[in-house]
Amino acid sequence: MLTARGAILLGASLALSALGFIRTDGILITLGGSGVLLLTGAWFFSRLNLKKLSLTLRAPTRVYADKEFDLRILLHNERGIIDAFGIKIELRLSGQLDIHAFAPWTAADSISEVRLRGSIPGRSCLAKHSYTVETLMPLGLFLRKASGTVTQEILVFPRPLTPRELFTRGALHDASLLPGTTPGNAPGELRGIRPWQPGDPAKHIHWPASARSLSRCRGLRIRENDPPGFYPRHCTVLFHSFGTSGKLIRADRFEWALSLVCGTLRYLREHGIPTTFVADFNDWQPLTVVSRTTFGKLLVSLARAERRQDTEAHDLAPVIERVPDDHSLIVLSDMPPDAWENALSQRPALLIDIRQHRYGSKKIQTANQ
Repeated sequence: MLTARGAILLGASLALSALGFIRTDGILITLGGSGVLLLTGAWFFSRLNLKKLSLTLRAPTRVYADKEFDLRILLHNERGIIDAFGIKIELRLSGQLDIHAFAPWTAADSISEVRLRGSIPGRSCLAKHSYTVETLMPLGLFLRKASGTVTQEILVFPRPLTPRELFTRGALHDASLLPGTTPGNAPGELRGIRPWQPGDPAKHIHWPASARSLSRCRGLRIRENDPPGFYPRHCTVLFHSFGTSGKLIRADRFEWALSLVCGTLRYLREHGIPTTFVADFNDWQPLTVVSRTTFGKLLVSLARAERRQDTEAHDLAPVIERVPDDHSLIVLSDMPPDAWENALSQRPALLIDIRQHRYGSKKIQTANQ
């Protein structure tokens, strides 16, 4: 495509040539002809500059959304003699990010490398990424473009978000299996105050009650607490997209819900709790999370999940009934709890509210090399 600069040069060359023929002026004809020859050479070189160029990616195949990672774009010049100059690259990564890079010079039969560090804002499971290369060389007279696709599977898992209900309803860090997080001898709920007995630690002394007791010539008073609780032996995490009629369905809430699912499952795994995950988008097939391998398979299913539009209450009830009695139950949905909690059985369960997180995304930044 002829640029504005090329159009001006073409117009000036034709005008000089025409004027030279009218006046029979060899200098004007030579100047006009030189401009036409320059345009012809630029047109030929601009086509040659994009010949036998290709792109490859070097990136991790498994990443979390909004988690920074390293990405390298390699521009291959497969020509044996002629170098490539001034190549602009536009890459559509995972159907979400538009990456712009520039390779000023790529030697013949060599490569140029563009290094990037950033994050992909949302989950995806694409293996092909479209790109466009363009050049204005030489002299910016013609704009040439070529497009293609680069194959590189990048599975983007949902961003893990830990529900606040796990911290406000019995998180019980005293029973945590994470190294370095157990405070040790942490008290449970306060039961009452009793007289001091030999062996009671000094930090459990209730000083206001002891002061009143000592004023009456009695002994010290001790806070007596219930013992801290413990994590369940097994947990079932249930996800569904059921909601009563009249409730607004929002596509962004499905993504938030998957992030909460990912954060819940990672939280349970880090605390050593065997977990079974059941979801309508997996046709209610249970997935057991007991190792790193099984957790990885679960993340793949979350990256490829698509919202079910036909989940009803009669589909949900049998699934809850099949949950063993000795399993703790956590229920998540992309609909607010008031739209579906009445359809649940009387079985105790921890309900996760989707209306609790809002987050943005980081921009990916480039550095040429």
